[in-house]
Amino acid sequence: MKSVSRKGILVTGTDTGAGKTYVSCLLGKAMQGEGFAVRPFKPVESGCEPGTDGAPFPADARSLRDAIAPDLPLPEVCLYALSAPLSPHLAARAEGIAIDTGRILAAVAKAAESSDFVLVEGVGGIAVEIREGYTIAELARDARLPVLVVAENRLGVVNHLRLTVHYLRSEGLSLVGVVVNDRTAETFPAREPNEGEVRRIAGDRYLGRVPHGARFLPEGILSGLLGIFDRR
Repeated sequence: MKSVSRKGILVTGTDTGAGKTYVSCLLGKAMQGEGFAVRPFKPVESGCEPGTDGAPFPADARSLRDAIAPDLPLPEVCLYALSAPLSPHLAARAEGIAIDTGRILAAVAKAAESSDFVLVEGVGGIAVEIREGYTIAELARDARLPVLVVAENRLGVVNHLRLTVHYLRSEGLSLVGVVVNDRTAETFPAREPNEGEVRRIAGDRYLGRVPHGARFLPEGILSGLLGIFDRR
């Protein structure tokens, strides 16, 4: 299957808590299984609990690192770990930290030089600000990364996905795929119809659905993603 080289994606969600880290871990492991050298990167993480040294500890970045590149130093996966459970620009402001987007972009470029595929996880949704006036969408644009959207399977996902796709298009960004994520096992009336609606909205960019508790990326999602890359 391997045919993609020196490329990457930015993973965003329809909202915070959509399951970006979970899906990114499954995707990274699946790509490694196909022989890709994958480099995980979560440049900014807010809402970090204190680590053993008292400093904010980026648990999501650790999950990415442990799943995909366990030998990689954690500070190379996450450049900015912030304590406050706020949008990064607000958390950084509260903690007196200046987030340097140039440093982030340089780190993405460096990761691309040493891997086949860079998997960058954003924060929250696509319009979240990393620093004041600079969004996740702008990071994707400046890093020249197409966007994979993780759509949490819950009531409201259709509206959130429409807004996300519209925003991506308005910013001139490339949508490389949409994945539905069953973040919980909760049953509700929209649970099954949601997938059909997401498929209708995403069209040929719909890649598939990740069941709750999945330990491996469902068959077809990776091949669909790589197929879209090959057509770009």
